[in-house]
This record gives sequence, C-alpha cells and structure tokens, in this order.
Amino acid sequence: MELLGINAGLLTILVFVLLALFRVPVFIALALPSTTYVLLSGRPLLFAANRMVRTVDSFTLLAIPLFIYVGSLMNHGQITQKIFAFADDVVGHYTGGLAQMNIVTSLVFSGISGSALADIGGVGRVLIQTMTENDYDEGFSAALTSASATIGPIFPPSIPLILFGIIAQVSVLQLLVAGAAPAILTTGLLILWTGYIARRRGLPSNSERATFSQLRRSLLVASPALLTPVVLIAGMLGGYFTPTEAAAITVAYILIINAVVYKVLNLRYMWNAAIETARTTGSIVLILAAAAVFSFVLSVEGIDSVFAEFIFSLSTNPLVVLLLVNILLLFIGLFLDPLAALVMMTPIVFPVLFEIGVDPVQIGIIMVFNLMLGLLTPPLGLSVYLSADIADVPVGRVFGETRSYYLIMLLALLIITFVPVVSLGVVDMFLR
Repeated sequence: MELLGINAGLLTILVFVLLALFRVPVFIALALPSTTYVLLSGRPLLFAANRMVRTVDSFTLLAIPLFIYVGSLMNHGQITQKIFAFADDVVGHYTGGLAQMNIVTSLVFSGISGSALADIGGVGRVLIQTMTENDYDEGFSAALTSASATIGPIFPPSIPLILFGIIAQVSVLQLLVAGAAPAILTTGLLILWTGYIARRRGLPSNSERATFSQLRRSLLVASPALLTPVVLIAGMLGGYFTPTEAAAITVAYILIINAVVYKVLNLRYMWNAAIETARTTGSIVLILAAAAVFSFVLSVEGIDSVFAEFIFSLSTNPLVVLLLVNILLLFIGLFLDPLAALVMMTPIVFPVLFEIGVDPVQIGIIMVFNLMLGLLTPPLGLSVYLSADIADVPVGRVFGETRSYYLIMLLALLIITFVPVVSLGVVDMFLR
C-alpha cells in the first residue's frame, strides 16, 4: 500500500521517528502511525487491539516487572550499601580504587536490576557522591558511572534482552545466559582502561588497605547479595527454573535476606518499590503492545525485504554486512531511546542477519549492546544526563569525559560482533 506516493511501511517508520524525536511518549509514537495504517487498510480497530493483547498476554513477560521490583527493593533496602562497602574494601586502596570499585559494583548490581538507568539511580548515586567526597573530579565520576552502568542491559537479568526475545521469538533463557560473558568482557576492558587513567592522572586511593578481618567481615555481610546473580545464572543453566520463575525466586530471595540478614523490617520500602515497579512496567508493557501493531505493519509492507535488498546491494560478505548493521544501529541510537530503537529495528535487522548465518541469540546481544551505547552519546545520552544531574556538573563536561570510555565500549562491541564464541560459548555448552 502507498500513501502520498510513499511505501506505507516507510511512511510509518518516518512518522514514528519524527514523533520520537519530538519526545512524544514512545508507545504513542508507535501506536499512532501503525493503528492509522490498520484503519486505512480497511481492517477494524479491534484487529490492532487483539494483536496488542495477544503480545502482552505472555508468561515470559512477567519476568520484567519482577526483575524491576528486585532492583527497586535493593534501592529501598540496604543491599546497595553492602555491595558498595565490600567493593571498597577489595579495591579501594589501589590508585583510583574508588573508580575501580564503581565498575565492580555496577557489574554486581546490574546482575540484579537489569537496567542501566536503575543502576545509576540506585548505586550510581552513592558511587558518584562518594567519589566526589574523596577528591575525584565530578565530571569523571559521572562519566565513569554512565559507562559502567551500560553493563546492566546485557548481564542477566536483562530487561532489553527479554523484550528482544519476545519480539524476535528467540529463547529468553539463552539470551540471558549469553549476556554474561560479554558483560564480564566489557567489565574487564573498563577496569584496564580505568587503571591506565588512574596512573596517568594520579587518582586518589584509600589511605589504608583493608585488613584481612575487615575484608572477611564485609564479604560475609555482602555475600547474600553477591550470590544473587550466581544463583540466578546457575539455576537457569541447570534447568531448575525458567527466566520468569527465576525472577520470582529472586524477589523472594531479596525479601528474605533483607528481613533475615540485614534486618530491614519496615514494610514501607516494599510498598515504595512496588509503586516504582508499577510505573516502569506500565510504560514497558504499553511500548510492547504498540510494537506488536508496528511490527505487523513492517511485516505486511515487506520493510525487512527492502532493507535486505539495500544491504545486499552494498555487499554480501557477512563481515561487511555485520559492520554495516552495527553502523546503522549506532546511528539510530544517537536519536532514539534504546527500547524504542530495539522495537523498531528488530523486525528489520533480524531477518537480514539471520539470512547471512548469524545465530539468533548473538543477534540479540549485538543489538541490545549496540543500542545501549546511545545512552552515552549526545543528543540523547540519558545515562550521561542522569549522572550529570546527580553530580551537579554541566552535561557537556560529562560527555567530554565519556569519550574515551565510549571507544572502549566500541571495542567491546567489535569483539562481541566478530567473535561469536564470546556470546554463544556458554549457551552451546549447556543449553544446546
């Protein structure tokens, strides 16, 4: 179908992008052009409603609010502080130790919250304030926190990976497990680069190394929280529970250790966490529902075939195609919210990469990691804006400090893209 002489699918994408750039809520930007297409094509509005309901009527989707609730419980409980104290005892005495602690803490916390912005809003706030109090440059502290928080969306549990699995009909379990190794690789690269910066700038360190008894005590206190991602991954690898069941078990586990181990008995924190969860989940479910109709429009209009023809007209070499797709996703991530970009690009990019032989699970890791880099780049850069607000410094200064870390993340992206075993090794070993 054509509208105004333009392919209706391309016009739907164009309207969505324009609405998104004007900061119209994502679910409206998706639903408005796609439901308009449904009506103009002669289908009843009930058709769009049915597709929305069928998409969100998913047992797997229940994992999202449960994992969001886990992150909120951590913010309102005392788990964040325990993880922070342990990481400080481990690396705080090194030059730039607090900076290294920032990265280590983000990895552990992301293994429970599954969200970059939740990481920054929770433990990131504590990290930035502590680094500033210990004579770290505020811009550097905010930039490092923005970069380290990017680990969250690929380390299990990952909300974007769950969404990708639902949209692309790929095993969510395999996606979550596949995200662990790339996240650890990225953490290692960030640690190495931060160590170089620490030596070059002469970053401060704790005046005293933690004693063995202090280290043992902080490990003992933090171990219940530190074991959460371990139990989560081991349980899924062993086939003991599905991702949704894992989410429910994690909620119960966090509530138990808060009450029994950390003596957090005030039930108000559970209510506050539930309110935050409801708000966040509501927006995600609306986006996913609208995405169902949007994806239908792209499928009917053959946008994936148009994109494939364009890409293959440039090159049929799989390595070149992968590089071109990465460049496109990086460009899209500059302007669109990661979840909005994921919803829009998955039906377009997935068939092309699948056709050249890229594993569906690896496609998910590449797309999510790629689009999350948009959180570090202007003009969107949500992670940078949030960190700059917490540090109370000009956002331009934080973007400047983030540049070198963005290059490190690009290196990690290239490794993840062109070395499939990084993402697929554990999956092939235990789940296939």
